This record gives sequence, C-alpha cells and structure tokens, in this order.
Amino acid sequence: MAGKFGFGLLRTAGLKRRQLMLFALISAAINGIVTASVGAWLAQTYAQHQSRRQSIENIGNLFYARRTRAGMVVSSLRRNAPAEEITHRKRAYDEAYVDWNTNIRKNLFVIREVMGQATFAKLEQSFEDDVVAALADIDRCLTKSYDEHLGGRDPVAALAACKMADLYQFTLDCGATYTNELFKLSRLSFNPLFRAEEERVAAEERVKKGCTRPAALQPASPPPTASPQPTPGVPHAGDQAVTGSLPAAPNTTTPASPEPSETKSR
Repeated sequence: MAGKFGFGLLRTAGLKRRQLMLFALISAAINGIVTASVGAWLAQTYAQHQSRRQSIENIGNLFYARRTRAGMVVSSLRRNAPAEEITHRKRAYDEAYVDWNTNIRKNLFVIREVMGQATFAKLEQSFEDDVVAALADIDRCLTKSYDEHLGGRDPVAALAACKMADLYQFTLDCGATYTNELFKLSRLSFNPLFRAEEERVAAEERVKKGCTRPAALQPASPPPTASPQPTPGVPHAGDQAVTGSLPAAPNTTTPASPEPSETKSR
C-alpha cells in the first residue's frame, strides 16, 4: 500500500526514474566537493596551527636555554669555582647565544606569516624592545664579569654593579609573560563568538605590564643642574674689532674766534 502511494506521488510530480538517478548523482557530487573542500581547509588550518605552536615552543626553548646557561656561569663566578668549570659553562652559554641569534628570526617569521603582519606587529616590537633587550643586558653584565675573572679581579663586584640578580629575575618574568601570551593567542578556535581583537589587545597589555622594568633597573635620572647665573656681557672679538675702529664723534661745538694775539702771521 505504501509503495503504491509512493509511486503515485512520483507520477503526480511528473518525475521519472532517470530524473531521480540524475538528481542523486548531482547531490552526491556536490556533497563530495563540499566535504573535500572543508576537509582540505581544516587540514591546512590545523597544519598552520601546529607550525605556529612549534615556532612559539622553539622561541621558549631558546629563551630558557640562554637564560639558564647564563645563570650557571654567574653561579660559578660567585662561588669562585675552578677555572675548568667556569670555562666549560661559559662555552655552553656561548653556544646558546649562537643558537638564539641563528634561529630566533626564523621562528619570528613563521609566527608573523601565520598570525598576520598587522596582528603581530606590536607584539614583535615588544619582543625586540623588552625580551631581546633584557637578554642583551644579561650578556653585557656576564661578559664584563667574566673578563674581570680572566684578569684576576673579583667578578662579584661587577655582577653587583650591573644588578645581575634583579636583571635575571626581570628577564624571567618578561620572557615567561611574553611566551605565555603568545601561546594563548595561537590557540585554534572555530567559535564565531571568539573576539580575537580583544584578546590580542588584552595580551599586549599583559605583556607591557610583565615587561615593565622594576625601579631597581630603571636608569638613574641625572641630578638637576643649577641654572647658570647671568654674567656681564663681554663684547665679541668681532665686536671689539669693529668698535675699536670707529672714529671718535666729531665735535660739533663751534670754536671760538681766536684772539688777535694768537693769530699767526703769514
């Protein structure tokens, strides 16, 4: 009964078996194209996400390797460890320094390409101004202290002068905040309500706060200078030359007529 009713509907609609088969084939083709396109897009998106995550992890590894090895050299200098230990740790730090400068730019390029130039521009500038600058300060302090050790002088005084303890802690705080925020921004989300712009602005604010140098590392402001007291004007050398060459003002007073006794005879 149901079968007869179904065929009756088909006859009423004017559909033939060939038309039904054609409709089924077209539907299957469209469904396959859509499925393949969505699948390819998802695969590409996931691959980009993995590449971005890997680059961020590489930045974190390079950062912590350089900072940790710097701390090991500082520890040896403070303990006045044997020269072999200090030399070995300094060599390991130099290797981390080379790895950082060799690979950091490549990883930043990957993140910039995936996240977009406009999105990553401010965070990249913060990376240069804060994270890289802090590591450079550690490198200068460490190099100076190591040179003091090689010269037979006390490296601890040099470490204290450049405030290595404060600098070492600040570098950790800044680098950890930066890599953490970058990692959170790189998460994959298909939520249409996800506010990427607001998340980026909030991340930039947290990085700015975490990478603000404490008062101990702020450059000392120069002492106020007293205003110079006005001094009596001294003529310029050129002015002296000019005034010295001026003729005396002519005497405009009419001379009195000479007395007859003072008149010279011709």
